[in-house]
Amino acid sequence: MTMAKTDTNSILRYRYPSVQQDRRIPNERYPQQPPPDKLGPGTIEQLPTHGTYRGLLFDSRWKSKRAEILIRDGNRCVICNTQADLQVHHRQYHFIKADNQYKPPWDYPAHLMITLCKNCHVRGHNKFKIPILTL
Repeated sequence: MTMAKTDTNSILRYRYPSVQQDRRIPNERYPQQPPPDKLGPGTIEQLPTHGTYRGLLFDSRWKSKRAEILIRDGNRCVICNTQADLQVHHRQYHFIKADNQYKPPWDYPAHLMITLCKNCHVRGHNKFKIPILTL
């Protein structure tokens, strides 16, 4: 089995547009939050959250936004051009400081989202750190 050679332009489309294209962002693990049973009293209220991310993916607003991005990208992965196991990737995340939580996935502009297959999505997250903007 041979893997299709990925052209540089396809890889660059994965990245956030304002990141200089000749500079790699190292993959660093995000700080892990301790499990709730290891937190002190009152700490759980201080953790930024907006519910479970997985739960948000069932929201009709996300389903609508996801469908919009899939149609825009021709229902194909923008890197390898496959139509299997498609996911919508956010090129950056926004943390709303005043609300102490991340913006819900459907509230991002379309230019910050791209269609990727599951394999390209996983490879991208392993290779690049996704920028987080604090607003």
